[in-house]
Amino acid sequence: MKKIYAPTRPKKILIVDDDQFVTSIYQNQFERERYDVEIASNRQSALQMLAKHPVDLVILDFSLPGMNGLEVLREIRSKPGAEALLVIVLLNAYLPDLAQAAAQAGATKSVIKADCTPRQIMKIVHGVFAVRPANATSSDVASGLGIAPAPVIHPPADNSRKTLRAQSAAAFQAEVVAAFLNDAPEKLARLRIGYRPFVGTQREDLRLAELSEMHQQARLLAGAAAVGGFRRIAQLASALEALLIQLHRKPTNITPSVTRTIAQAADLLASLFDHATTPDSEASFAPAILVVDDEIISREAISSAIEKANLHPVSVDDPIAAEGLLEKSHFDLIFLDVEMPGKNGFELCASIRKMALNGDTPVVFVTAHSDLASWAQSSLSGGNDFIAKPFLSVELAVKALVWLFTEGLQPLSTGGQPAGIANKNVDQPQALKAVAG
Repeated sequence: MKKIYAPTRPKKILIVDDDQFVTSIYQNQFERERYDVEIASNRQSALQMLAKHPVDLVILDFSLPGMNGLEVLREIRSKPGAEALLVIVLLNAYLPDLAQAAAQAGATKSVIKADCTPRQIMKIVHGVFAVRPANATSSDVASGLGIAPAPVIHPPADNSRKTLRAQSAAAFQAEVVAAFLNDAPEKLARLRIGYRPFVGTQREDLRLAELSEMHQQARLLAGAAAVGGFRRIAQLASALEALLIQLHRKPTNITPSVTRTIAQAADLLASLFDHATTPDSEASFAPAILVVDDEIISREAISSAIEKANLHPVSVDDPIAAEGLLEKSHFDLIFLDVEMPGKNGFELCASIRKMALNGDTPVVFVTAHSDLASWAQSSLSGGNDFIAKPFLSVELAVKALVWLFTEGLQPLSTGGQPAGIANKNVDQPQALKAVAG
C-alpha cells in the first residue's frame, strides 16, 4: 500500500520570496493541506522569523534581487540546532552553478522555480517531509526543527472524497490561471518599457538600474507563468532573467547581438501571452536541433548552451555531411557557422532553402562577423537571424527558445533585414521600434 505523509500537527513553512503573486498561491495551496505558513520578503525578516520560533521547512528563492541566496542559506545553517532544518531552494535553470553551490551549502533539495506549479511544489514538500534525514535525532523532532515523523499508511479514500478533492483542485487551478491572465500584462508592459532607456543610454549606472528592473519583471513573470502552468512563457522568461542577471554582473557583455536577443525575447513573451488561454499541455517538448560548425570548441560551446535550455542538439563538423543529413531528416532549428571549409554557412543555407524537408526551418548564423554586410548576406542566403561570437551561453539558449517558440505565432522579425524564407520585408521587433521611434 502506498505510503502517504500526513502531518500529526500543523507543520510550519517559511517561504522566503518577495514575489507576492507566487507566495500567495503557494500559501493558499499549503494552507489547504493544513500547513502553517509564514512569508518573508527579504533576508532580514527571514532570519528574524527563524530566531523567533522554530519552523519545519524553509522554501528559499535563490534569485531574490538584492539578496545573496547562498549567503542566506549558509547563515540559516550556521544557527544552533538548524543543521537538520529542511530547506528547499528555488533555482533558475539557466544559472546551473547555483545548484551545486546550494547543495554544498546544505540545501535539502533544489528545484527549478519555473517548473513548479502549486501541485508540483506540494508534491515536493510532501516528499521532503516523508523522508527523515539520516542525521536526525529524537531531540531534533522534539525541538520542532522540521524532522517529520515516520510515514504512515492510510487506507485509500473513497470515491466521493476523491471526486471532491479533484473538483477542489481543478477549481483552485482555474483561479490560478485567471489570476495569471489578469496579472501578467502589467509585468510584460514594465519589462518592455524598460528596454528603451536600457539601450538608449551610455551611462552605466542607468543601464544597470534598467537591467535590474527588467530582471525583476522577467523573474516575476516566470514565477507567475510557472504556477499558472504556462510552461513556454515560464521557460523563456526564466532564460531571459538569467541573461539579464549575467549582463548586470558584467556590463561589458552588452553587445548589439545581446540587445537584439533581449528585444526578440520580450516581444515573443508578449505574443505568447496574447495566444495564452489555457495552460500548456504536459506533452514533452523535444525539438530536433542541428548545429553545424567545423571547429570543435565552438561546436561544443553552442551545443552546451542549447543544452542549458534542456534541449538536445545534433552536432556536425562537416557542412557537406550536414547537407546530406538535412536532405533526409527534418529539423526544427538550425545553427550554422559561417566560415567552414568546402561550403560556407551562407552557401549551405541557400541549399537548405531548396530542400523539401527543411526549406522553412529557421536558420541562425553564429559568426564573428556582426557588420551590416554580413547581416545582409545572411538574410539574402535565407538566414533568419544571427548571433555574434563570442556569445554568452545563456544568450544562445534564449535565442534557441525564441525561434522554437515562435512556431505557430506571427513570424519573428530579424531586426529590419529581409527574411530569406518568405522574401518579404519584416519589421523591427516592437522593443526596437520603441527606441527608433
